[in-house]
Amino acid sequence: MQKCYCKSGLEFSVCCEPILRVHQVAPTALSLMRSRYSAYCLGDVNYLQATIHDHTWSDEELKFIQDWADNSTWQHLEIVEYSEETVEFKAYYIFDGKQHMHHEKSAFLKVNDMWKYVDGDIYEDRVNILRNEVCICGSGKKYKRCCATKLKS
Repeated sequence: MQKCYCKSGLEFSVCCEPILRVHQVAPTALSLMRSRYSAYCLGDVNYLQATIHDHTWSDEELKFIQDWADNSTWQHLEIVEYSEETVEFKAYYIFDGKQHMHHEKSAFLKVNDMWKYVDGDIYEDRVNILRNEVCICGSGKKYKRCCATKLKS
């Protein structure tokens, strides 16, 4: 059984997969946010667009987001804080040979019993992972022997 991409500790088949496959509705803003992270891991931009409130992406935006999702190594999701309608999180990933962290406080709105992503405040992309720390991806290996090998010098 595969653990969920969102790092909830649950199996994918009982966590984000039923929401991504539209077998069930995300019961909370937090569960929608977690499913959106899993969608990035899977490159499912159709789901990402379908869960945005009152916005349709242009072809250029879709291409950019698809490229970001497909060409990133998604490592870890950290929930910083959440309430009924907001979720602050840090998503760690490697893109173009560089370590990144997407830190955002997202706002959500419930529309017709379905949670939708509205927008978010994005904070500075600054990440400092020490080489001898346990890797953020959850492998249990040291960072230098795991995800750091995917970085460009």
